[in-house]
Amino acid sequence: MRRLMWQRNRRRNAATLAAHQREHEWLTNVDLKMMRRALNLARAAGLCGEIPVAAIVYRGEEIISEAANDREASNDPAGHAELVALRLAGAKLGRWRLHDCRLAVTLEPCPMCAGAIVNSRLQALVFGASDPKGGAVGSLYHIPQDARLNHRLPCAAGVYKAEASGLLKGFFAQRRAFKSR
Repeated sequence: MRRLMWQRNRRRNAATLAAHQREHEWLTNVDLKMMRRALNLARAAGLCGEIPVAAIVYRGEEIISEAANDREASNDPAGHAELVALRLAGAKLGRWRLHDCRLAVTLEPCPMCAGAIVNSRLQALVFGASDPKGGAVGSLYHIPQDARLNHRLPCAAGVYKAEASGLLKGFFAQRRAFKSR
């Protein structure tokens, strides 16, 4: 059974990679693997009552840091998964420049997170679901690609988009159903 699941995931990853590589030749299997891990982390965060968003900072196959939204638990308005993961990565590496690292996140970063991503000098960004109301990496703004800034980075949008948006839609549907009782 496990072997069958592994083969099915391998075929799906190959198809996903091929589709995204037409637009982003720099995208690798490692990026997909990290995105899949971020989705699992987001799922766990949703079960804890947090909005199911997670981020992973990685260098090659090495995970430097990973985090999920923790705004509810920490009462921190800046408790976005991306910011927490970037802070942890900087602390672990002992530097704020993360030029040799990439970030995989399940939801398009907001302006605050996109600014932190640019300022941390990340190598690349991979994200799942778009955020038409608050996204700053293509939906409302294009912060990581803004030529006026001193650092720009490649961004791959829509990686495992259906799964990432499904997590969010399911979470908010459940929350609305609970409130209407």
